[in-house]
This record gives sequence, structure tokens and C-alpha cells, in this order.
Amino acid sequence: MQTSFQPQETFMRRAFELAALGRGYVSPNPMVGCVIVYQDRIIGEGFHHQYGEAHAEVNAINSVLTPNATVAVLCRQTGLKPEDLLRQSTLYVSLEPCAHYGKTPPCAKKIIETGIPRVVVSCGDPNPEVNGKGIQMLREAGVEVHEHFLEQEGMETFRRFFTHVTKNRPYVILKWAQSSDGYLSRSQGKPCLITGKSLQVLNHAYRVEEDAIMVGTGTILADNPRLNARMFRGKQPLRVSTDLHGKILKYIHTYLTENGLPDKPSPELAGKLPLRFFDRTQRTLLFVDGTRFDEYRFLADWPGLGNESLKIVPVKVTTAWPEMAAAYLRGLQKERIGSLIVEGGAALLQSFIVGDHWDEIRVFISDKDLGGGYAAPRIPPSKPYSFAQYGSEWVHVYRNKASDRLI
Repeated sequence: MQTSFQPQETFMRRAFELAALGRGYVSPNPMVGCVIVYQDRIIGEGFHHQYGEAHAEVNAINSVLTPNATVAVLCRQTGLKPEDLLRQSTLYVSLEPCAHYGKTPPCAKKIIETGIPRVVVSCGDPNPEVNGKGIQMLREAGVEVHEHFLEQEGMETFRRFFTHVTKNRPYVILKWAQSSDGYLSRSQGKPCLITGKSLQVLNHAYRVEEDAIMVGTGTILADNPRLNARMFRGKQPLRVSTDLHGKILKYIHTYLTENGLPDKPSPELAGKLPLRFFDRTQRTLLFVDGTRFDEYRFLADWPGLGNESLKIVPVKVTTAWPEMAAAYLRGLQKERIGSLIVEGGAALLQSFIVGDHWDEIRVFISDKDLGGGYAAPRIPPSKPYSFAQYGSEWVHVYRNKASDRLI
């Protein structure tokens, strides 16, 4: 039976702030923040730091039991122990506490054992293993639970997680940089740096927040990108590309032949392929034509490259671009990828747009004119989300209206 208690927005918003600290590290789990309040005073905080490690609720409870400075002062003032404070506190958490054994024990069970009498929850967890079971477990144990508090704000925090769970695919961000007159690059196909330093750093900051980054075959061969986040501190994303027609394979064989190298060179040569995509500095995945998979086995079995940093994934090739985009997403879902940035080229971006396989579009707009070249994709019907200026350049962000309705 609930009392006349009224949750306070300040404490839940603090839980949202804490949740964001796990961005880029907890996927495919959700980012979750938790605050423990004793007599309108925060005595414990926690968030989910890393996938497979303790959840936000456990970290918050442990921060009280350690104890921290605030708890130590309260204990001296009241004569209570940290355990006693918890039994008189309210726990605010951005997502429903889990009720199942996964990589960690159930958080709902931990809350019950600790004796916390009241829990305020922003969003329910759509994961079938939870989906109301955590709240039910708490209530059956006599815990007073307040649901749906600042729910819309909470759902914004969980966009990636909700998409991953409800749509069975990663959250997809389409990103490209274009000139002020609307071109991605010059028609010669040569690498062309469009944006300035500020937007380059911002782009790398975006990369550390997501699980994977994907570009097409043409981009790999023409630009030889690193696809890393060297300009911003954080984890490196899984880099992804395609080779449905064997162009990258032919390039590698040509290089090996011209340099007199066998198809299975020694491990020390594995990182010396001319394409940075194969430089072994981060996890890498290449989608290939399933009927030609055997031709790539020398890469998959290459000591120091295959099985350690490179995974070859076969797909069924079709001429329908949207179907190929869907196949890539299915493959990435199996790899437990919760979010994906697609950076180009134009054909790959278009395949996601035409099939409506996207959730967000980020357009970097330079102050430079190219005067011609490969045209940038047209923005599909969408919901303008934000417009930010960086010096003389802009970043426009759009949201998929259909995605917003489902989330």
C-alpha cells in the first residue's frame, strides 16, 4: 500500500545524469543510474560502469555501506549504522530493477535484502526477462514502489537499449559530412577532408559513445580510413565494412602477389596489409558474399588477424539495398551490438534510408563549397531534433518519427 510520499524530480534527474556516465561501456545493457535518499539528502549514488559488472542499484547501496563522508557524518549525528539508514531511505532508479540471474544477481533481490522500504522507478524494462517482474518482486516483498516517474525523460536515456530489445537490431545513427553546397566528396573519388578540426573531434567523441561504426567498400578502398576515436578518449568501436563483390579481396591478393608474400604469412606481417581496416588495432567485422566465404578463409585463419581482431560474416547478397541493410543489422544483433554509426559512402547510407532502417541522422555541414561531386543523401521525412553551430560549421540532428513513436 502506497503512502502520501511524493517523489522529487531532482533526485530522479540526478539518476539520469549518473546513467549517462556509462555511455559507450555498458551496451548491450542499458545505461542505468541510481540515487539513495535519506530524509531529502542523497547518501548514496551509483551507475552501471561496465557490461558484466555490478548494476547501478548495487553500486549505490555499496556506496552507503562503504561508507562515504555523508553517511559517516549522519551516523555520528544519529547514532545509526549505514544499514539502519538504508532501512529508512528511498531508492531512485532510472530503470526497473532486474529480477533475473544474468552476469550479476537480481537487483530487486538485493534491494529487498537491504531493507530499503521505498523505490521510485522511471521506466519499465522491456526485456522479457524483466518486464514488470522486478517491480512485482519488490511489491510482493512489501516494498513501496512508485512507477513511471519522469518516464518520458527516462525513455530518452534508454533509446538505444529499447531499440535493441524491441526491434531486435542496433540503434542506427546515419552520419555524414557535406559541403555547404551539398556534396559528400569530389567526383574523382579522392579523399576529401570537408569539416574543420572542431567537428572532427566531435565526430570522434560520437564514436566512443557507440558500439560500432560502418562504412562501405568504396570508402575502405578510396579513403583507407582508420575508423577509430583517436581524437577523443574512450573505447574503440567495432569497425564494420562489406565486400560483397570481392573488391577488397582482390586488392589484398594483388598486394600480396606484388610483394611476393604468401596468402598465409607469419603473424608479424598480419598488421602490415596496406588497408588500415586490417591493422589489428581494434575489433573488426567484414560482411562478405556467403557463396564466396571460402575465399576469405585465409584472412579468417591468419595468425594474429583472424579470430583475434577480424571476424568474417557471410550474408546472402541481393540487389535490393534495403534488404542488405537489414541483413547487416541482423548480423550485428547476433554480435550483441547495441548501436551503430553508418558513415558512408552514399550507397550504403541510401540503403539504410530507403529501407527506413535508421533512428537518427547527424549531418555535419562545412563552410566550404566543392562545386560538384557526389551529392549528399536527401533527408527523409523526419523530426528535426537539434541544430548546433561550431564556429562557421553546423551539426543538424534528425530523429525518425516512427522510432520515436515506438520508443
